[in-house]
Amino acid sequence: MTADVAERPEDALAEPVPCSRCSNAALLTIVGRCADCISDMGRNFPDEREAWKQELTRAIENRSA
Repeated sequence: MTADVAERPEDALAEPVPCSRCSNAALLTIVGRCADCISDMGRNFPDEREAWKQELTRAIENRSA
């Protein structure tokens, strides 16, 4: 058992992880991005969103291989 697991409460279901784009802690990220960043990319940064979608596609394809 590692130290970080020992410190986790027994009833913890999820732990926040930092978003790779904004660094805010999020319980759910998709290919490293939180929902707020995914939304922001969709509304304001179409090129960045397209690059993220390609990264997402590669991650999905790699999981099924």
